[in-house]
Amino acid sequence: MKKLTAEEAQDMHPLRPGRFTLLYTQLMQMKVGEALIIERGKDWVTKYPPYNTIRNVAKNTGFVFDFGRMPDVSGWLVKRVK
Repeated sequence: MKKLTAEEAQDMHPLRPGRFTLLYTQLMQMKVGEALIIERGKDWVTKYPPYNTIRNVAKNTGFVFDFGRMPDVSGWLVKRVK
């Protein structure tokens, strides 16, 4: 067991059951101008791309994301615009 100080625990958020995957929580915490690289096979291992999750967060929060494939096709790039 490890006890964390308030400063250490400030940026940590537990994953909840259901739609609260690691990608979902990372997208919810993004600030305007920040970008997220999702690596294929490491961060995202499913058959389909993460576009549905990104659109779901955008629809439920009002965030605006610019997203698409990486130029070298190694994963996806997501940038919060608004």
